[in-house]
Formats: sequence, structure tokens, C-alpha cells
Amino acid sequence: MSGNHSFKGKLTSFAIVCVIATTTLACGCSNKIKRAELLCDEGMQRLNENCLDEARAKFQEALKCSPRCLPAYVGIGEIELRSQRFAEAKDAFDQALKFDSRFIAARRGRGEAYLGLKEYQAALDDLNVALEVDPNQTALLSHRVYAYVNLGRLDEALEDSNKCVANSPTDPAYYVNRGLLRQKRGEFDQALADLTQAISLEEYNPMNYALRGKVYESSGNWDAALEDYNKALSIDSTCYSAYRNRGNYFMGLGRWDDAVIDLSRAIELNPNDARVYFERASAYRQLGDKEKEQADLKEVERLDPTYLTGAEQ
Repeated sequence: MSGNHSFKGKLTSFAIVCVIATTTLACGCSNKIKRAELLCDEGMQRLNENCLDEARAKFQEALKCSPRCLPAYVGIGEIELRSQRFAEAKDAFDQALKFDSRFIAARRGRGEAYLGLKEYQAALDDLNVALEVDPNQTALLSHRVYAYVNLGRLDEALEDSNKCVANSPTDPAYYVNRGLLRQKRGEFDQALADLTQAISLEEYNPMNYALRGKVYESSGNWDAALEDYNKALSIDSTCYSAYRNRGNYFMGLGRWDDAVIDLSRAIELNPNDARVYFERASAYRQLGDKEKEQADLKEVERLDPTYLTGAEQ
């Protein structure tokens, strides 16, 4: 009996040690998870302050504490989105979705990354999942508009764009987006109404005038178009879009020298847009300056090798 009692005593002692060890391990894991959550909160604060390097360090430290810390992956993905590193952003959101395929923040973020990668159907799939949770989330609807437009599904794009305006009737951006969509649909009067509403809400934004000028031009109202381009540049003499649009406007009138002046100014402001070099090359061709035309076409090929093929088609 005493031997059995001794054996039971040893078992009891061993059981107590196991409970203590398990509790200690659980507490340790719990502490690491809490530490990871705290680091994520700090990382999000740095992200909101646009301190991207500091935010990244916090999120990476959180993942060392808890490799399943989904908000940390999302935070890193957001940093990559802001830095326009879309492939890296997608990878970060993928990591979160491996642990939880319905994690909405990761679905939304990956949808945005796919938009940046021009993988529009994949973007649409993710955005649809995110919108199942909150069908009226305006930012998500706006992203889905962009996906629909690039998939050629303009009716569905307009439906979502209408929802964005209804949800945020004082936000000029949604009127601008719907106006551009209506322009694409050939609905110039409605497009002008939307862009005019955007201007009434944000009178001193030169982009609104530059964009409305393009709609006026598309509808054949050349005088109103020029007035809007000039208005944009009177507000901001460094408005790239106004110079580019006015340069194309001059090309439409056969005013090639004026076109070269404006397109050259646009290139000074944004030297990485292949489209403007192509447009200026066209103006140089009309002026008979083959050397400058070829120099611009070489820049187009350097910046975007696929652009010339698309332009020819």
C-alpha cells in the first residue's frame, strides 16, 4: 500500500508540475499576444502619422511576438500600398488570408493591390467579398467602380458610382469619378453636371477645371474648354493635367507650336509619363522636326515599351 501511495504521490506531483508548466506557457503566449496587439496599435499610430519606417518596425516586431498577428500583416500591406509596391502589398495580405480567408481588412487591401497590378478580375473578386460584410462601404464601392471600368462593365460601374455619391453627397471626389465615367459613356451633359457640382464643392481645385475642360472639348465646346484650362492654371501654374490637356487642345486646332510649349511644360512637371512624350512627338512630326520626334519616341519606349504598340492599334 505504501508503495502504491508513493507512486500516486509521484503522479500527483507530476500532474501539478504539468499544470504549472501549461499555465506558464499559456501565460507566456497570452503575454506575447498582448505585446503583439500593443505593437500593432503603435504601428497603426505611426502609419496614421505617415512614419512608414517606424510603422514597419512595429509591425515586424509584432510578428516576432505572434506570427499569426493578422493586423500586423495588414499594416505592412498598407505600407506597401502607400509606397506603390503592389506585389509586396499583395504578398503581405496573402499572409493574413492564409490564417483567415474572410479577414475583411486583408481582402480589401489585396483588392487594392490587385488594382495597382492591373489584375482587375482578381481585384473585383476580393472587393466583392469585402462588400458582402458592408455593402455600402463607400471607399470599397469606389475601388470596385475602378475595377468595373477597366473590365468594361460600365453599367455596374455607374450603379456603384451612384451609391458613392448618395453616401457622400458633399465629397467632390465622387462627383469627379462619376463625371469621368459618364464622359467615358458619352454622356457629356451629365458628366459636365457632375464636374460642375465638384467645382461648386471645391472651387479652388485646379484639377476639377482641367477635367471639366476635357469634357467640354469632347462635347465640341472648344471655347469653354480653353477657359477651364486657363482657369486651372490661374489657380495653380504647376498643374500638370491642365498643361497636358491644353497641349492636346492646341493639337486639335492645329496649333502645333503652342502644343509643343504646353506639352514641354507638362514634361518638366512630370517627366515619367510616356503619353506626353508620344503626344509631343506627334506635334513635332506635324512641324517637320524628325529629330525631336524620334527623341521623344525613344523616351516613350524607355518609359513604357508597350505604349507604342497600344497607340498604333
